Amino acid sequence: MASTGGVATVGGVDGREAVLRRFGLGAQDRLGEGGESEVFALDAHRVLRVHKREAAGYTRAIGELYAGLDRSRVPYALPEVLAVDGDGELSWSIERRLPGRSLDQVLPFVAASDRERVLRGYVDAAAAFGALGAPPGWPGGCGELFTDERLRADRWGELQRARLTLQLEQARPVLEAAIPELGVVAARVLAEAEAAPNADAPTLVHGDWCPGNVLVGDDLRITAAFDLGWLTTVGHPCHDLLTAAVFCEPQAAYRPDDAAVLADAVSAHLGPDTAVHLARTRRLEALRFAFVTEDPFLHRWCLAVLCAA
Repeated sequence: MASTGGVATVGGVDGREAVLRRFGLGAQDRLGEGGESEVFALDAHRVLRVHKREAAGYTRAIGELYAGLDRSRVPYALPEVLAVDGDGELSWSIERRLPGRSLDQVLPFVAASDRERVLRGYVDAAAAFGALGAPPGWPGGCGELFTDERLRADRWGELQRARLTLQLEQARPVLEAAIPELGVVAARVLAEAEAAPNADAPTLVHGDWCPGNVLVGDDLRITAAFDLGWLTTVGHPCHDLLTAAVFCEPQAAYRPDDAAVLADAVSAHLGPDTAVHLARTRRLEALRFAFVTEDPFLHRWCLAVLCAA
């Protein structure tokens, strides 16, 4: 949902432009952009993904994770990384072209009569991601896969609190100016994080299930999910289900009427305590992303949620 850095440079030239020239690509080939990368069509079967900040080793590790997943467990496509290269901090990968178009690009043009069906399918697809289980060889417990810290914990709540504590320190200079009672708010959110229900059987958690990271076909069904990265963990199988609803809120295509549809779609999986889980998740994610000041819309959403906490 959010980016954490800029594009690297190669020999004083913008790295992105150098990569595009190497492959003979331009603006007309651009398919879309997410928090982690920008995607361009190479041909009918392959895409070039230019990663915004990751070194090639990081990109290869994500490709290896994709390769080890049992894709038959989910009803949509996942990325297949064919090649990875890079210079310095910039990397790019060649991948199989996934079917469909980004939901965040499609949603503004969906007919009112189809909007509820699309949103419910989006939530159901997030719930299905947990069927992938833990990655092969995972030693147990909960943990991060691609962050610098690679935090680990026996309990999901412990992992959440540890990560949000680091995010709070990164965002503190901005939050102190915007939230007078930051200490009280932060203590509440961190306590909620630690009290999050435990994962009896931890599974792969996408971590960034949002309209920009899923594709839909002409029939408006979810066809693919992508953009695993620094938010990806092994943890509670309901996390993506909850964040799927919450991450719709700081989107340009979001409408107030969507809230009831999304909550009802989540409730079909979680039951009567859905409202409590969504409210807690909203506060946790607002603290997680509060440092992202380069996205004004997302930042305003984070501040509004935390100010109301």
